[in-house]
Amino acid sequence: MNAPSNEIRVRIDQIERLLMFDYEPGTGEALFDICDSDGHIVKTGEVNGPVTRVRITDLDGDEYYLMVLDGEVSTVKPFQLRKVG
Repeated sequence: MNAPSNEIRVRIDQIERLLMFDYEPGTGEALFDICDSDGHIVKTGEVNGPVTRVRITDLDGDEYYLMVLDGEVSTVKPFQLRKVG
């Protein structure tokens, strides 16, 4: 039995304003939360592995955390939005 990997790779597409992360869920109910630097949840949704895409046009901060909840496994990955222009 394969345990889900808790390694998440995050990419930001500045042109399309998308956050993309690689994660293969170990359960069918895997969810993600994007939290701001104060810990408030600003986005939530289902993980659609192997690559989940999230529109981030409404995020105006700089530092965020991606949390993936997958059964008994939870993983947190910090990321930054760099303003362009």
